[in-house]
Amino acid sequence: MLKEFVFYKQASTVQTLRPITASVYRLFRCGWIATICLETKMASYIFMKVLESAPQRYDKGINILSLGQSKRIQQQIVENYITTDDEVLEIGCGTGTLAISCAEKGASVVGFDISPQMLAVARRKVRERNLTGKVQLQEMGAIEMDKAFDNETFDKIVSTLVFSEFYPDEQKYVLTQAYRILRPGGLIIIADEVRSNSLWKRVLQLTVRIPLMVITYILTQTSTKALKDIRSPLADAGFKIIREKRSVLDSFALYVAQKG
Repeated sequence: MLKEFVFYKQASTVQTLRPITASVYRLFRCGWIATICLETKMASYIFMKVLESAPQRYDKGINILSLGQSKRIQQQIVENYITTDDEVLEIGCGTGTLAISCAEKGASVVGFDISPQMLAVARRKVRERNLTGKVQLQEMGAIEMDKAFDNETFDKIVSTLVFSEFYPDEQKYVLTQAYRILRPGGLIIIADEVRSNSLWKRVLQLTVRIPLMVITYILTQTSTKALKDIRSPLADAGFKIIREKRSVLDSFALYVAQKG
């Protein structure tokens, strides 16, 4: 049985600080952090405020971790692949940044995520931009895609920094559902961190990434991991890859695949 998919990992603000403190100390033991003091009441209060505001900080934190790639790739997706009157689904919409950009281009968007905290931020942003008629947000996991959407409903499916969080069987399930609910000729567009085939690029990437991981975790209580392989699962689901674009350091990739 497939597990429920979690697109956003956030410590609940109603929990005690003990699990968070333990996580930070584990980072300390790995040599990633020099010193973090949570012993005083003031430090605990400040850290709790950071946790409470994590959804609002998510976009900034992920942009830092990806060295700006996340924001740039989302802009490229909207500019190059989203057109007026498209019906778009976003898998793991988070705080709604990409969904809103698609709607502002003229598309009608359905976005879903399993995190109510992230969706609360997304809904506020949608209201502020007067896009409630163009963006529908749903709290659900990808495991529910088979019942949530009819066949051939969408023109485009987009997803950023989500597929790397799936196990292989989860990827297979989601891609099978994506193929089912896309219209003929529809596109699935996936952007994610990837692992470079070059040793020196991997070393350079880790050198830059490790301190950024710590900063991002403190800001948002989340991180990302590299997507090992998506080409084979896409092909197995019936998709034809029509474009693959990688960043200079080979650390971030955009995959565009089409339903036959």
